[in-house]
Amino acid sequence: MQPNNVIPDRIATALRRFPPFSMLPAEEVQALAGDAYVRAIAAGEYAWKQGDAPKAEVLFLARGRVEYIWEVEGRRERVDIRDVGDVLGFTAVMHNESQHSVSAQAAEDSLFYGLPAARIRALLTRYDEARNYVRRHSYWVARVGRSVSLAEPSDSAITGRAKNILQAHLDGAQLVQPRPIDRLLTCAPEAPISEAAALMAAKRVPSILVVDPERRPLGIVTANNLVKQVIVEGLDKSAPVAQAMAKPVVTVSPRSSATAAILLMLRERIGQVCVTEDGTPQTPALDVCTQKDLLAQSGHHPAGLLREIRLARSNARFRELCDEIESIARSYLEAGVSAVYLGQMCAELYDELVQRLVELSAAELADAGTALPPTAWAWMSVGSDGRREQILRTDMDNALVFDSLGSPTADEEARGVFLQLGARVIDRMAAAGFARCQGGVMALNPRWCRTTTEWQTELTSFDDDLDGERLLRATVLFDLRFVAGDKALCDALRKTAFDTATSSRRLQRQFAELVVNTALPLNFIGRFVMEKLGVGEEGLDLKSRGMAPLRDAARVLCLKHRLSRRYSTGGRWEEVRRNLPQFAELASSARDAYDFLLRLRTLNGLQRGDSGRFINTVQLSKIERAQLASIFDVVRMVQDTIRHEFDLNARP
Repeated sequence: MQPNNVIPDRIATALRRFPPFSMLPAEEVQALAGDAYVRAIAAGEYAWKQGDAPKAEVLFLARGRVEYIWEVEGRRERVDIRDVGDVLGFTAVMHNESQHSVSAQAAEDSLFYGLPAARIRALLTRYDEARNYVRRHSYWVARVGRSVSLAEPSDSAITGRAKNILQAHLDGAQLVQPRPIDRLLTCAPEAPISEAAALMAAKRVPSILVVDPERRPLGIVTANNLVKQVIVEGLDKSAPVAQAMAKPVVTVSPRSSATAAILLMLRERIGQVCVTEDGTPQTPALDVCTQKDLLAQSGHHPAGLLREIRLARSNARFRELCDEIESIARSYLEAGVSAVYLGQMCAELYDELVQRLVELSAAELADAGTALPPTAWAWMSVGSDGRREQILRTDMDNALVFDSLGSPTADEEARGVFLQLGARVIDRMAAAGFARCQGGVMALNPRWCRTTTEWQTELTSFDDDLDGERLLRATVLFDLRFVAGDKALCDALRKTAFDTATSSRRLQRQFAELVVNTALPLNFIGRFVMEKLGVGEEGLDLKSRGMAPLRDAARVLCLKHRLSRRYSTGGRWEEVRRNLPQFAELASSARDAYDFLLRLRTLNGLQRGDSGRFINTVQLSKIERAQLASIFDVVRMVQDTIRHEFDLNARP
């Protein structure tokens, strides 16, 4: 059908009602509308068919409804629905694909505005808000295609390792603000250490940047460096400062967000970052920002919380700090940080909290005349915290292991003391806002406070057929992780668990059955199936219907293929992607799907003040509902893969 005459003003008005066009300047949308054309198709006709070569355009659906139909192995399957305001054909064009992966069939008479794809892509490259919206919210045709990946502009905010961590500067955050260049304290690498120290003292600053003649950073010297190397290790103060400097210098650009730089400092465990002209050490330095500087710019600082946790003593203070952690989590999620990465960051903070609570509780026992038994012990996290995925203060899942003292009587006496320790720590965690585990998975429970031998015996017994309760216990224990005490004890248990599972086809099969037996919350016409929560209340179970099968599938694939380096579900899918090429595309989609669900659940929990497990889909935006439906399509793909990989019965 040939393009008809267009009415640019009417097209521009329609485009501006929907994102990402609503996030573009009005004049840009008007210009885009001037290049558009109108196309109408009747119900039952196709905008394109599967296998057709994509045109250099996308179609904005102005009226009607379109279904994506996938034809495979002689059957037709509807995989998605597009409504008014959706953009069709984006995936194929943005990936330069040679053919469409699905057919686009009009379910009713439909009207489209054809838009030049190159023009849209150029606009998304120039305008951050629109680009970040597409990156965060467009999970396109996951079942039969790939998600859209938009390249960062050439002046990307954070480069090198930082970009790998953060994937981009965070939307909406305050940018790093370099101060006047005359405030930057520098010296040459051949300058004596004593001269550098004198400059630092005169300026009352904690560090000095070592630079070359072009002011490019070579290293950095801090007061701590000088104390350690000159006072403790005896380095001659007349030696060149190059011998005392730390290198390489971690750098960011002045277009970096302060939040992104803070996360980088937390990840690298450093006290300063250097701001350079382009964010690399190959350009002149502009400033050195400390933790305090970035805190003032961003308003939040996780690294500062680590110090506050180490100094805190009262339950009220611990609760305040946990409130602050959740506040930071909300701001980072709203800024676009990966929920999987945020879980790792929160795990660092919560681990520090537990270590501090264990320390204080042990001291309280000692003051009361009860010393810890003279044997090695370790506090462990299990379940979601063991996987580094606990962002909210939901159920605390923990356990304790201790070495046997050589006799049943001595072991029981030791257990009694460790149970007292566990009870004190759990009480403090509850006071800090954590919910007690309703299933009793806590170190104050004798079933979760055991000797090394007892734990080893139980872990090796999982080779047998497991009933429901033992299977659930096994899944919890296979995610155990060290937090405090003697790490060697926890490492030994992890090895036993891993060896047992990797050598037991029967256990792997039971884990796989957990994945495929999960019913997806979509009916035959693609509508969400809600669960009754009470009188007049219903919700979709994000945890059991979506997160659990993705979590269990990642675990069982790693066990079957002996991949043990990563703890989190996102990390396990990444390990599958890197090491098992046959699952690379699936693993990438599954990882993104899990990240989306974890993010959605966390934000829902922060809004509702609960675990966020159940969500009312009516409250979601249209595009979020479409994303969620695509996510469950990924879950179905994962289930089919697990069913085939473990030779389970075909789905009825």
